[in-house]
Amino acid sequence: MARETDTDTESGGETEHAVARSAVRDAIFDAIGTVVLLGFSLVFLFVGVRGLVVGSSLPLSAAFIAASLLVAGAALDLVPPFRG
Repeated sequence: MARETDTDTESGGETEHAVARSAVRDAIFDAIGTVVLLGFSLVFLFVGVRGLVVGSSLPLSAAFIAASLLVAGAALDLVPPFRG
């Protein structure tokens, strides 16, 4: 029995199976990236709110909260991406 390959030998292009695998892989990486960015956002939010509660520097705490909102917005595609 012939083994199925990821390329179509007649046209030289990718088969539907290879395209689907690539799309699924990209979707998984996007989901992992979103979860990681939201995790960073929670860390920034925790540091900022803790700074407000403990009574440390108000501008630094506000900067951490703003960074938290910015990272969460980027993770959810609400702000333009950071990369060029």
